[in-house]
Amino acid sequence: MRHSAIIGDALPLGGRVLSDGSGKRLLFGTGQGCYLAARSVWNEQTNPRPSALPSVRIVAAGELADDPLRDAHLRYGGPDSFSVDLQGIDAFLFARAKYFRDETARQAVIALGMAKPDTRYLRVGAAGAPPTDDHPGGEVLEHSLLAGPHLSGESSTASGHLPQGGDFSVAIPLTVPPSPRLLERRSVYLHTAFLPQTDGPAAPGSHLLRLEGSPDGLNALDAVKAFVSVNRIDSYAVRIFVRVTDADRPPRIIGRVLRRIPHRRLTHVQQATDIASEQEFHLLPGQELHCYGTYWPRRSVDWEALRGGKPYEPRGHIHMEVRGLPAGPRQHAISHLRELFVTPGTECLALINPIRDVVRIEPVVQRGEKLMSRCSGRPVADDFSSTAWSSIS
Repeated sequence: MRHSAIIGDALPLGGRVLSDGSGKRLLFGTGQGCYLAARSVWNEQTNPRPSALPSVRIVAAGELADDPLRDAHLRYGGPDSFSVDLQGIDAFLFARAKYFRDETARQAVIALGMAKPDTRYLRVGAAGAPPTDDHPGGEVLEHSLLAGPHLSGESSTASGHLPQGGDFSVAIPLTVPPSPRLLERRSVYLHTAFLPQTDGPAAPGSHLLRLEGSPDGLNALDAVKAFVSVNRIDSYAVRIFVRVTDADRPPRIIGRVLRRIPHRRLTHVQQATDIASEQEFHLLPGQELHCYGTYWPRRSVDWEALRGGKPYEPRGHIHMEVRGLPAGPRQHAISHLRELFVTPGTECLALINPIRDVVRIEPVVQRGEKLMSRCSGRPVADDFSSTAWSSIS
């Protein structure tokens, strides 16, 4: 992998781990406080015969026989895929419980019995990393190859940060030389999919789509959302790959990078806008755009109230990185993907992996028989008691 870093074994959760007996909820403690991990199931009514849409063509894996994307991506997915949310928009909105460790997510899914032995996982998605004395942090594109059952392996995960006074992000590996180990510290959110390696040329149940560009620019995120909606896919991982085929008609990208993590609760949308740099730019010949993200119906009552009822990331939480030739001075190297407009001078492939199992990990504090979110202060479990929950470690 590019600038490969090492991810060590995720150690078993320390201290007392409580379960509600269903095998779907765990309460555990870390150095950053207590967390509730809750597992949910989606995609109960997925269309068994997928339907295409205008400007979206379903592609057979054989069409990519000589493309490096085949071995790097198409073989990963299938029914044993799962996604994990550790923190989210409430940490951003309330500016609480903002910092945590990536290992916490890996430990939780191991404790839930989701990581299988002798299985190799491609892990992709979006996260944030805090600035430290040794690293600038920034918007993170997660990209790792991990082995079960301890979810260790190698990673090319990197972050995009804004240099002082700059408006466009610069990419940097999420490591501190000379150490080869991937940094564990994350901030605000960590939303990733774990996609197991399969034996065939393409993972069963996945959908490889070719998005046909238009002179005005096909909105790729809208096209993907329309495809999953008509096929009743309500939870999925998405990987989008973009190349330039005509230098005179390149795709347009809008990316967003935080200048800083919020210090206090946001009370107006403009406050979120003011601490970010949202920029539009073109992809250049010799460059590729790799975009990774996840979607499931994430809800935040407080964020929706702030946004006048608009849901959080209705087209998925997706980050992107410019690869191939390095990003130029007026391109975001790594950022949150806000929009992608596909032109006739663009090759754009979208790989959709339906995901049945989703784990949400929330920082909590106990108040009587309720577990309350340490971010919003709202209850996330109202049935917590010593008789209903039992120790498993």
